[in-house]
Amino acid sequence: MIALYPQKLLNIITIDSMEDRLVESFHKYGASGYTILRARGEGASGLQADISGFDANIMVKVIVPEERLSAILESLERKILKGYHLTVFITDVQVMTPEKFAKPLSER
Repeated sequence: MIALYPQKLLNIITIDSMEDRLVESFHKYGASGYTILRARGEGASGLQADISGFDANIMVKVIVPEERLSAILESLERKILKGYHLTVFITDVQVMTPEKFAKPLSER
């Protein structure tokens, strides 16, 4: 049987102008990488369809070890308290290569 290792998948939906701020937080708190996708849909703030080409929605996905998640979530909470619109949810996932998902702390 293939060995699998538990990790956390952090999912964030926000406007694309938040990308640089989010990436900075990921690097600061030890995430090794991220994936960003265009997103559209409808929710509490209405239909988000990127008609104008400005401030389109994105979905950001980051896999991190559980011990790194708290610092990233605290960073996201500070952004939310400043008025930035972020939808954040976490999923438990299992990966085959856990060393791929966290930079060594010495690189922070």
